[in-house]
Amino acid sequence: MGHRFGFTLTGTHQHNRRNPLCQTNSEPPKDHHLLSQSYFGLYDAFTFTMQSCLKLLRGAIALAGLVICFGLTHDAAAEVRLNASSFGKGLPLSWSGNLTNGIATIEWLPDLNKPWQPWLNVFSSNTLQSVSRLPSLSPGFLRLQLNDISHGSSAYIALLTNYANIETIAGHGDVGDDVTNAWDPSYEGGSATGANLSRPHFAMADLAGNIYIVDKNAHAVRKMVGNKIYTVAGTGSPGDDGNALALATQRRLSFPNGLWVMPNGSFYILDQGNGKIRRVSTSGVMSTVVAPKNGISGGRSLCVSADESHIYFADGKKIKVSPSINGTDVVFDNLIDPGNIVFDPLGRLVITDRGANLVWRLESNNSRTIIAGTGSTFGGGDGALATDTALFGVRGVWFLPGGQYLLATHEGSRIWYVDLDGIIHLFVDGSPGGWHTGDGGWFHTPGAKISEVRSISMDFDGNILIVENDFGYVRRISFERKTPSP
Repeated sequence: MGHRFGFTLTGTHQHNRRNPLCQTNSEPPKDHHLLSQSYFGLYDAFTFTMQSCLKLLRGAIALAGLVICFGLTHDAAAEVRLNASSFGKGLPLSWSGNLTNGIATIEWLPDLNKPWQPWLNVFSSNTLQSVSRLPSLSPGFLRLQLNDISHGSSAYIALLTNYANIETIAGHGDVGDDVTNAWDPSYEGGSATGANLSRPHFAMADLAGNIYIVDKNAHAVRKMVGNKIYTVAGTGSPGDDGNALALATQRRLSFPNGLWVMPNGSFYILDQGNGKIRRVSTSGVMSTVVAPKNGISGGRSLCVSADESHIYFADGKKIKVSPSINGTDVVFDNLIDPGNIVFDPLGRLVITDRGANLVWRLESNNSRTIIAGTGSTFGGGDGALATDTALFGVRGVWFLPGGQYLLATHEGSRIWYVDLDGIIHLFVDGSPGGWHTGDGGWFHTPGAKISEVRSISMDFDGNILIVENDFGYVRRISFERKTPSP
């Protein structure tokens, strides 16, 4: 039987009622008379059977723009509260009684003769959850499914079932040579999958869903708006035009190797060849924010604090911060070949060292902890402890809201998932040598799909972004259930 589930629609009137729900079937129950539901709109609340609900549905939509909702959960009782000043498209949702480390899936039923369809996935990290950025939805019914992804093998399976297909979203793959600029002016404003990228190293999204790509060997930063690609920094020719404020598309970059995007669409560039860090505002103006006297020696790591007060970056075998903290600009040293750096959900800096095949965490007391890798290039693997598993050329790292994280290996050409118990799981298989397959299919089917992974990140909707391959591709794994839950 389904758990009791209450909800409120807030509009002209407010109501808060608890109502019995149906059995936990993925298919609509055959005896509609067994179900009861409360209807809330611009009028007083009343109770009706599912059959009468269908009769009222069209009228309710016409009168109030209302999507009638009901829900049930797995493994937890929950209460849903729908809040809106006007009903219909863009209706914000919130619910309490949520899992604190799980995935909430809102499913949609267009009518009772059709199966439930996944509509929206959300990582749940608090008992109270709110979602305001909603995709459009036609009239129908909604229900909530909760999946625990905190601990154990079932948690990993729950995660897998909430990600669907892998697809190439940028890059055409015609040019794989290093230090070759493959960009053609005709790509500007065209399809992102029709454009050749030149050893891109990082991709990251803003809150609006635009994706930024640092196109290293083409000396530029690209921006994807939908499936179109545009240049937003750099001219395509290497060089340094100084530090004066100017439009970013009128200032040269030199082998930019790191990128960090803020939610509002401003972004930072590790301009490696020029030994500087640039910032591009939302209006497209570039400024120089870090310019050490001795430059920046190599490195691809770049990370910016949420309030933009501190910038962390790789300089040779060190991770530095600007401005300095407690009188020093070095926060981590003695690395071999720094990869990417991010903050975990507790605000601790996590660093991949490609040359040492290790992943480090900088603790709040400045001590260091190896959280993944052995330093070797073979051993361990799927189902072993992350600290007992070799991560050959580990470069990419990204955290889920609940503290689990993804790792990407360049030489190993794989993506790994580390759960809260420290167990590592093979998430996406791959192989060195330009392997690039699997588009349009489930990401976790057996077989290699990726190669030479540079980085991994996650957009604000939970989709996973992968930069891979010497031939320059950006892939995306969609955060959605491929089929309704059983």
